[in-house]
Amino acid sequence: MNRAIRIGLIAEGEAELGASIPYIKPEDGGKVIERDKEGALHTLIRREINNLGLPDCDFVQRHPSINESRVFKRRVGHSILEPKYLAQVIIAWKPEEIDMILIVVDADDKLHQRQIDLERALNKIRDYHLDTNGQKIVDRSAGGLAIKNFEIWLLADTPTVSRILGVEIEHQENLEELDRGKNILEDAITKSAYLSENVTNQRPLQIRWKLAFEIDLEIIKNRCPKGYATFTQNLIATTQIVAKSISGT
Repeated sequence: MNRAIRIGLIAEGEAELGASIPYIKPEDGGKVIERDKEGALHTLIRREINNLGLPDCDFVQRHPSINESRVFKRRVGHSILEPKYLAQVIIAWKPEEIDMILIVVDADDKLHQRQIDLERALNKIRDYHLDTNGQKIVDRSAGGLAIKNFEIWLLADTPTVSRILGVEIEHQENLEELDRGKNILEDAITKSAYLSENVTNQRPLQIRWKLAFEIDLEIIKNRCPKGYATFTQNLIATTQIVAKSISGT
């Protein structure tokens, strides 16, 4: 493979996407996101792809939708699953800008409904992800559900998170059934002196980003089998298809 895989990533908000989440200037749409503007989810995905033996990947900023351009605000939360919105986002990416599209959302307390919504969203993505000839690309997209939320994935390797933050976090059983995982991580970050020199509101995002570099991916898979493990299986299968296409094999 002679170049990085270009990924269009759609996710709910700051916890996942870090500093790349604020309003997108139209001129930045379709450009590679700078590494220091990435978030924790970008990092987890890149680590999984690197573990396949592939050299690297780039994440490509999406283009702002019509409404986002009008109100200067980016859509966040599970409303990113809305079909009409997704159609605008996907069709705006030019074929040469992205190789594959990923979408990750929180299940929250609505697992069954979110599973339905995610499948519908993936179908919409496949309808609007087109090649240079205007033909549908149906095998270069994948989705994931964070059960119950993205913070659970970061919390899964509890010993590493406790060590980095310098805060003792109690081991929790059955993480994917835990209602307060997000609060546990947020409380630990508040108590921690880690990155205390950063007094801006970006500190919690920076900490999540740093954790994503250090936590054990296999532990996340073992402790979050329905969410993270299933997502990475889909990610790996799709990435392998894209890598073969790029290398011409």
